[in-house]
Amino acid sequence: MTEYKKIELLVKIARLYYENDFSQEMIAKKLGLSRPYISKLLNEAKEQGIVRFQVIDPLSTETPLEQKLRERFRLEKVRIVPMSEGPASLSRLGLEAARFLDTILQDGDVIGLSWGATIHACSQALLQRNDLKDIISVQLCGGLSTVNKNIYATEILNNFSVSLGGMSYSLPLPAVMDSKRMKDVVQKDHNISKIMRYGCDSDIALITTGAFGQKSALVQAGYISHEEMKVLSDRGAVGDICSHLIDIHGNICDPDLDERTIAVPLEEIKKKKYRVCVAQGLSKVDSMLGALNGGIANVLITSEETADLILRQDDYLNP
Repeated sequence: MTEYKKIELLVKIARLYYENDFSQEMIAKKLGLSRPYISKLLNEAKEQGIVRFQVIDPLSTETPLEQKLRERFRLEKVRIVPMSEGPASLSRLGLEAARFLDTILQDGDVIGLSWGATIHACSQALLQRNDLKDIISVQLCGGLSTVNKNIYATEILNNFSVSLGGMSYSLPLPAVMDSKRMKDVVQKDHNISKIMRYGCDSDIALITTGAFGQKSALVQAGYISHEEMKVLSDRGAVGDICSHLIDIHGNICDPDLDERTIAVPLEEIKKKKYRVCVAQGLSKVDSMLGALNGGIANVLITSEETADLILRQDDYLNP
């Protein structure tokens, strides 16, 4: 085999293994070579400098896109995961959120949690921490009992409790009550008021944003009728955070609806040291902008595509 052909083979094998995620067995079968020989060639590729490894510490580096978002919205931290599709994208987002939490958690922290698939992905990716003491995980908002999808409220709390230890507290109430009077009565219950205090006193809020429209969880659960949805849309509703319906500036869109909402108030969430918003997707861009414009979030974890869309939408709205 000539030197040129050898290098060509080394590059081909390296690309299959490191870029296309082929196993050594798959490469051997594809090229008609033995697996031990493939292993030998991969080592040779490293020795010749064809393959080089670089360890990137996400805690000390920042991409230009992350910096742009951080500076524009005056955030404490931005973490962007590379583009990917399907369930893998949600898993990577959850893993990035879990990694960030791992860097800030301290003994005695109270972690306030919203619900949904995104927060659930984070809870599944949490690192086991046996060194932490007195961690409390608490639900920040009521749940949805009639929506045709799993919001994972119970699973999220359980995963946090198992991974981080400590106690967890669920908020066993609907997201929206029929009246403010009923909400006031319910929140006077000793156990409910205790959970709400934990939520208000939490050090970290891990939240996501919900889109507004036909697919909104609040609409699907029947808390907002289709007629009300039209009115709220005219008032500028773009989505919700912990069941609080907001506009593009992060303001409460309907004070009357909000007075019936079972959740830690947005003004209390804004007081947290860390307000970590984890979200992605075209349908959530406006609600994420609301969270950023309103100072509801000071840490953003999202996908590369969504980050670009947020900046483009903000440029469009603020030329």
